[in-house]
Amino acid sequence: MLITYVRSSSYNNWAYCQMQYFITYVLGHQSVSGKKADMGTMVHKVMEVLAGLKKYEQDKPKVKFLKVDDDAIGKFKCRKEELYKDDIVTQLIKLSVDAYEKKSAYNFSPKDREEITTTAWCFLNHGNGQFDPRNRHIHFPEPHFDIPIEEDWAKFEYEVNGKKVTGQLAIKGTIDLVTKINDDTIEVVDWKTGRRMDWATGEVKDYKKLENDPQLLLYYYAISKLYPDFPNRIMSIFFYKDKDGNPDPSPFSLCFSPEDEDRFLEMLKNRFQEIQQNMSPKPLSSDRSHWKCTKLCHFCKNNWPETNENMCMYIGKHIETHGMEKTIQECSREGFDIGFYEAPG
Repeated sequence: MLITYVRSSSYNNWAYCQMQYFITYVLGHQSVSGKKADMGTMVHKVMEVLAGLKKYEQDKPKVKFLKVDDDAIGKFKCRKEELYKDDIVTQLIKLSVDAYEKKSAYNFSPKDREEITTTAWCFLNHGNGQFDPRNRHIHFPEPHFDIPIEEDWAKFEYEVNGKKVTGQLAIKGTIDLVTKINDDTIEVVDWKTGRRMDWATGEVKDYKKLENDPQLLLYYYAISKLYPDFPNRIMSIFFYKDKDGNPDPSPFSLCFSPEDEDRFLEMLKNRFQEIQQNMSPKPLSSDRSHWKCTKLCHFCKNNWPETNENMCMYIGKHIETHGMEKTIQECSREGFDIGFYEAPG
């Protein structure tokens, strides 16, 4: 199977459902995000813009107005003293919801907007504002990374539609926020509006589970390359909901070490080789009857164009009949590039 990069979502997606991974990351077909996911994006945007305004204040302490030019809400400006008032959060929540609702497949009711507001304020108020970007020294809001793995095992060479594709496996993604604690220490903050659970296993994510969490280890490795001047790196992840979906503010902070970089590389190597060697990805359930298939998966809920079979079933049969190489050739989304990464994630 083709694999040229890994991000946290793709790493976890493989463990959750191999067929969903194949259709998404190898064939390039995109799922329509769920309503809850869109609401989470709206909350993240509020935090991102607040961090951007605070960074502007840090960089230009003498200005009277703070500015950001955001890809979703557009240009936003406020007086410096307004940044720390509640009204600024209220404005940003409205702007974020309005901006993403235009792109979304869903309408957002007053109840939905209330939940978005409650979630944002939960993140901002917890621990007397401990995770409020306005109370932090912002090192970088929403940094993107694209880091090649310079190991012999990470080299790849494929033939795609008659063309040779070669390179090094890369890790790619977007981090919610990087803050500076002191000259030796930075802290990554990741806000989670979803449940505190492992979707592949159904297990609750506690400290023991988070010590081996692929996303945290991937981010830790990434910031060790992005910001090598900081020997101390704290990874903080803030879950808004418990395993059953109930509000339960739960922040966790972990400190990894250089040995964990090696541990991550070994995990990455195993996952990379497992995906490469797989020529017949398995669906979550063989008959696609599992509730996660019928209720959650875009590829089980929607048919392949001009057929009466859902996308997952169609691709599975195509691989069985024609093999993976021809399936990639004939069933990839038009214009999809296996090496192209689209943020966030």
